[in-house]
Amino acid sequence: MNGITTALEFLPEILVLAGALLVLLLDVVGVRRLEAFGGVIVAAFGAALVAILADLSVAPFAGWSTLPAGSLDVGPVGGSLYAFTSFGLVFQGIFLSAALLVAVASLSRTSNEKGASVFYALLGIAALGMLLVAVSADLIFLLLSLEVTAISSYLLVGYTRRESRGLEAAMKFYIIGALSAALSFYGASLLYGAYGTTSLAVIGHSYPSGGLGPLAIVGYAFLFAGIGFEVTIVPFHAWAVDVYDGAPTDVSAFLAGGTKKVGLFAFFAVFLVPLLLIGGGAATASGSFRDSLQILIAVFAILTMTIGNVLALMQDNMKRMLAYSSISQAGYMLLGVAVATSAALTGATLQIFAHVLLKGGAFLVVAAAAGLGVGPMIADWKGFGHRRPVLGASFALMLLGLAGIPLTIGFVSKFILFAATVQAEGLFLWLAIAGLLNSALSVFYYARVLRTMYAESPEGALTPTEEVRGLAFDGLGLGRAVAIGAAVVAIVGFGVDPQPLVQVMQAAVQHFVTLGI
Repeated sequence: MNGITTALEFLPEILVLAGALLVLLLDVVGVRRLEAFGGVIVAAFGAALVAILADLSVAPFAGWSTLPAGSLDVGPVGGSLYAFTSFGLVFQGIFLSAALLVAVASLSRTSNEKGASVFYALLGIAALGMLLVAVSADLIFLLLSLEVTAISSYLLVGYTRRESRGLEAAMKFYIIGALSAALSFYGASLLYGAYGTTSLAVIGHSYPSGGLGPLAIVGYAFLFAGIGFEVTIVPFHAWAVDVYDGAPTDVSAFLAGGTKKVGLFAFFAVFLVPLLLIGGGAATASGSFRDSLQILIAVFAILTMTIGNVLALMQDNMKRMLAYSSISQAGYMLLGVAVATSAALTGATLQIFAHVLLKGGAFLVVAAAAGLGVGPMIADWKGFGHRRPVLGASFALMLLGLAGIPLTIGFVSKFILFAATVQAEGLFLWLAIAGLLNSALSVFYYARVLRTMYAESPEGALTPTEEVRGLAFDGLGLGRAVAIGAAVVAIVGFGVDPQPLVQVMQAAVQHFVTLGI
């Protein structure tokens, strides 16, 4: 009976793994239609997402929870490899939302596309790794789960095997990923040498009164660099632009909206524990370490925001502009780690979810536009808002949300995050000012795209067919239309009424602060 209970606790992971294996089985028995593979993965992701919402007691699924009562309030036991916490479940929901959007959008690919089974199986395995990261209570288990997602992502970038740019991007991604993994595992080995354990909770509660030794400090430095590559923190960011640009655009949406968030969760799990569990106000060596770590993360947050935005401002290629913009967004999310209060973490978590919808949705629109014949350069979008009013308006909404315009989830997340940073006072006030200035800077390159779409005339007159198609998501394929439409509804819906979402995230963050994991 205990085995059955444990299996039910891992129901989301089991559903996703079963979906990936079923796709491969269908391929073996001779099924060749993309719709069959995509349908299996979409169903698996959807069922897993419902199971996660049930475990979080979100109506109307609250009665379907498979976790034992009160288990979310306990945290890891002893040297457990995994722990089910509200914070981890919220991130599981975020990860699956990103994967589900991409899986649904990819149903619009050619029905007999070669390698479709490989694409959906890899998407499922990558999602499985993401789910395991979110329940990790051990540093080695967390890093191994990260590698499951990373290896699947390398293959997704170059899975078509027909485009040299995609293969080049996959190779760059692989080399950087190998370096990232080497640094992270070496850092973990040093922490094991310092503490005799890799349990995140035990390490978090084991800081010596005299402060950290050199071995632990060097270990954290290696982990910062290794995970920094995953998060695209400056100066570990340069690989992301070439990879996002060279990958198939649906995969770019998954990388920006999904796998990057896994690195952020790992960053939270590893670096928020020392910030939360060490008394920052005490005049001790431990307090000094916390203060130094906060200042260090704050500096990297400002650098990431600023350099990402400045470089985005200089781009003429749409995907590269979105890639640099995605790097800058990571800087905003780091604000929550630097401040390390419940309110700041709530804002950062909400910002991560908003980024899934806004940046993932933006890349999906770019993929749809490419299918309609729009080129890769920003100048190729002249008059796009007139030729495709609904799709253009959706893209405009996503860009405005990324800039933090009211009535979008992007505004809500930034408002909560910046307000929490201001409330922290002291040096954090400058951090809030830097965030606000960078947010204002991002308006310039988003406005440039909007001007190109609406203020510059389309080349040639609209044909009657274009006029009809422009009034809907016609011509995109049902999958992309549904994915983009769902993203738009969520962006506006949570922008107008964010309270239910904020309440769930506030409760999850409070559990994280209390449990330290």
